[in-house]
Amino acid sequence: MCGDHSRQSCGGALAVLTPPLRSSRFAPPTMAGRLTFHDCGKGSLIATHVTFTPNENSTGSSLASLDSCVVGIHETGDLTKSAIISPFLHKFSMAQGRPTSQNGGQEQSIEVSLSNPMKIEVGGDGIIGRRVTLWSQHASDPIAEGIIGYN
Repeated sequence: MCGDHSRQSCGGALAVLTPPLRSSRFAPPTMAGRLTFHDCGKGSLIATHVTFTPNENSTGSSLASLDSCVVGIHETGDLTKSAIISPFLHKFSMAQGRPTSQNGGQEQSIEVSLSNPMKIEVGGDGIIGRRVTLWSQHASDPIAEGIIGYN
C-alpha cells in the first residue's frame, strides 16, 4: 500500500475527497476530507452509515456548511468526464447528519445514517471503484470529489 502507513484499516470503504479536477470559472469554495462508508463496527459488507471528516486545511471545512451538501455516487469511476454529465447510482443529503468526535476529540466529523444501505463490493450495485462527489445545493459544480476504495 502506498502513502501513509501509520493509519490502521478500519473496514468498510473510504474515499479521500479533494477539490475537483474540473471546475467552472465561477467555482464554489472547495472542501477536502475523508468520506468513510461503514456499518458501525459490525463487520458487514453493507454500509449503513457515512462519516465525513474534513481536512484541517480545507477552505470550506466548517461542518455547519455540510447541511446544504449532497453526496453523489456515480455509476463509474471516470474522473475525465464532467461530474455534471456523469449519472448517479446513489445520492443522499448530509443535512440529516449528526456531529461526532474521533481520536479523543481531535477530529470533528459528521455521521449520516443511510436510508438505503450500500454494498461494499466491486461491480453490480457495489460502491468500490466509483466516483463520489460532494455538492453544495447552492452551486452548479461539485466542491469535492474522489474514488471509493476499500478501507
